[in-house]
Amino acid sequence: MKKIIFLFFIFGLSIKPLLAQSKLAFYEDSLQRLGTTFTNDTVEINRIQANYQFIKTLVSALKEKNSFAYPFKNLSSFISIKKAEDNKFRIITWFVVNDDGTSRYYGAIQMNNPSKLALYPLLDNTQNLQRSTNLADTTLNPNQWYGAVYYHILPVTNLKKPYYILLGWKGENLETSSKVIETLYFENGKPKFGTPVLQSQPKVNDYHERMIFNYTKDASMLLSFAKDEGMIVFDHLVALSNAPVKSMDKIYAPDLSYDGLKFKSGKWIYLENLKLKNLPTEEDDLFIDPSKDSQNTNPVIKEQ
Repeated sequence: MKKIIFLFFIFGLSIKPLLAQSKLAFYEDSLQRLGTTFTNDTVEINRIQANYQFIKTLVSALKEKNSFAYPFKNLSSFISIKKAEDNKFRIITWFVVNDDGTSRYYGAIQMNNPSKLALYPLLDNTQNLQRSTNLADTTLNPNQWYGAVYYHILPVTNLKKPYYILLGWKGENLETSSKVIETLYFENGKPKFGTPVLQSQPKVNDYHERMIFNYTKDASMLLSFAKDEGMIVFDHLVALSNAPVKSMDKIYAPDLSYDGLKFKSGKWIYLENLKLKNLPTEEDDLFIDPSKDSQNTNPVIKEQ
């Protein structure tokens, strides 16, 4: 009898994780259908309503025990889920396109908390932030987020105040896209965006909290971490007109040269005209620029 009870106990322990996985898979199927709608439906109100339901369903799924470990692989066409190397959190981001060609961004940071859901929603505040003259140097809470879809997390943890570098893509409008270097840190366990560690120009003692690169949708822009060189590398952008480059309203494109940021003493130092032996490749082609069917990491300028 004791042996039978023991077997039932072991069976009970083993089946609970399976039931949890099965429930998460059920949620994933629902999320996949909703993601297809907010990505592909031609009617804006249908996309908005599907996304609203997607958010509610995703939160319900994340409330399930051990959801942090569930990868949601079938959602990779709709959302980006990136986990920090130290396993402390993962960041979930996506966007919905409006009829006018702009996009609204959605996201959340899920902490690795096995006892309960620790989730910080990210509220897109792009419209207000773009009116700011000091966007590069503004610390933001999750409810003030400068929306983007992140495709790489780079930890900088061997410091008194550790932080993370986030590399992201942001569709702006029908003409331009952006790449974003964002900084993220945790204060009393809560996320904040923005710490001044990114040098703005070569040989200038000026450090930003984020860097934003606007470029024409007719071109692809490289922004990636080159592991072999230990650098963040990116295409050098130039204005497509002959006018002086002073306004963010101008249209930019890569010019076949590369710049980058090299880590030194807790900060990232700006370097120009890099000679790269092997160009890095982006991790997630879908979220580099969804307006293109395929991506080419080599810089291209298409004259207007």
